[in-house]
Amino acid sequence: MTPSRFKLNYDGKPRKKSFLILEDGSVFEGVSFGSEIEGYGEVVFTTSMTGYLESLTDPSYKNQILVFASPTVANYSMGKSRMESSGIMVSGVITRDSHSVLQGGDDWEEFNDLLSNSGIPGLDMVDTRALVRKLRENGVMRGWICSDKSLKREFPDPMAEDVVSLVSPKSVTTFGGNGTGKILFIDVGSKNSIKDEMLKFSSLVVASPKSDFSKIEDDYSLIFISNGPGDPSHISLEPVRRFIKDMAGKKPIFGVCLGHQLIGLAMGGKTLKMKFGHRGSNHAVSDGRSILITTHNHGYALDESSLSGTGLDVVQRDVNDLTVERIENRKLRIYSVQYHPEASPGPHDSKGFFSEIKREMGEA
Repeated sequence: MTPSRFKLNYDGKPRKKSFLILEDGSVFEGVSFGSEIEGYGEVVFTTSMTGYLESLTDPSYKNQILVFASPTVANYSMGKSRMESSGIMVSGVITRDSHSVLQGGDDWEEFNDLLSNSGIPGLDMVDTRALVRKLRENGVMRGWICSDKSLKREFPDPMAEDVVSLVSPKSVTTFGGNGTGKILFIDVGSKNSIKDEMLKFSSLVVASPKSDFSKIEDDYSLIFISNGPGDPSHISLEPVRRFIKDMAGKKPIFGVCLGHQLIGLAMGGKTLKMKFGHRGSNHAVSDGRSILITTHNHGYALDESSLSGTGLDVVQRDVNDLTVERIENRKLRIYSVQYHPEASPGPHDSKGFFSEIKREMGEA
């Protein structure tokens, strides 16, 4: 029997039926919340049981519809201080049991209102267990959230777009931080919490991936490439890849997530699209001696077989599928990780990566 709170909308009116239409013709039925507009994107899932607002505002989810595998979502107050960007980045949200109306303070909005005001459609009461199993077995798919399942629809590739340009800065900005050092921070769709962690020990020169790096004053002591969305081999990111290659051995270079993949490509490696990616805060990573529980959000990965001869050593792998999780070249002072060491949301096992950056800068 459907609980009464599922039958009524937040204004007391009956909730409207809505659907997820996948590119293979599959249809998942639910009820609408958030905005009533249609949403389109690559349908992916996260296994995180917390960090709803952090996930929804992560720029790495641009052009994607996010399925929460955890059955109960938004069951605690979501303070705006936890937002990882200026707004909601996903193209749509799919849940099983969304607690969209909660009591809270002035620092947050009800989940339904937040999505509605952001123009983001939600689909609740979906059999997310069946949907996640389908994505695991068949791989991520493109899909529409809509109220009319009878219309014929097109399914263009959301990742073929220059997605990074939608979430990266348009100009170079300097942010003063603690410590005496300065980092050239190439923002390809960074989360706020990554910048916040690094401002604790350094100033940041935050640059767009389309910046003319030759015109940026080179008084920085280290280069960092952030996380971000989309395909790391996209032609729009060639200036970043070329800059990394040119600077290898001249300045220390660190990267996270998309930055990790861009470093691998710049040094001669290749990337591949994963079947369903890693998205969640419970991914085990090992160096063969110890294990870290880490936060992930990526659909592409480095092809380990392509790294032979690049000078990059693979020093950490995913425990479950052996995805490349960390590469380094100590001689050239290049270090990057696939996971998110800022742990927002997630465990803090990998925060030591920022300590490595501090030591490289002489700030430790």
